Amino acid sequence: MLSLLRNVLFLAALSLVLLVALFLGARSCGVTPEQVEEARLLVEMNIEEGEVYRSRNGRRDGVVTLSSGLQVEMLAQGDGPTPTLEDRVVVHYRGLHLDGRVFDSSWRRAVPSVVAVKDTIPGWREALVNMPAGSQARLVVPHWLAYGEGRAGAVIGPGETLIFELELLEVLAPMEPEDPPPADPMQQTVPGIG
Repeated sequence: MLSLLRNVLFLAALSLVLLVALFLGARSCGVTPEQVEEARLLVEMNIEEGEVYRSRNGRRDGVVTLSSGLQVEMLAQGDGPTPTLEDRVVVHYRGLHLDGRVFDSSWRRAVPSVVAVKDTIPGWREALVNMPAGSQARLVVPHWLAYGEGRAGAVIGPGETLIFELELLEVLAPMEPEDPPPADPMQQTVPGIG
């Protein structure tokens, strides 16, 4: 019985030491409980703001809300080929916060972007595989089809619904996989692998 009591006291003391170490470790990283709570509230606020915006936007003429939650307003209908997930595309785009602030723009840089469709955010992927080249669309992308509840760099907050003005200029073939570089004859192989 005495050894059981010692074990329980030891585990309680160890738990307390680990809890204090965890708390001090978090403090040394600069994350306080208040900051964690503020971040959680920011996510909730951004999600709620996005829901209100999408609700209003979905009632506008010409806006189609897809089953995924993506809202699409076709501004111009092209007649070129429609890309697949494996294709690359040449696009011009403008990314905006719900208040209209621009966070990125290929038009501002005056250079279109070349991207692999499969490497874009889910909202773009869904729109691109349904847009013929030459089309322009305005997308309202809910957070779950954009960057989720995390941040994207320093310009996109957690849980943000985003607006994209997207112009599909051209569909390119997928990139051919590059041949691996020739093996270095001076390197030795790992035994059992090759």
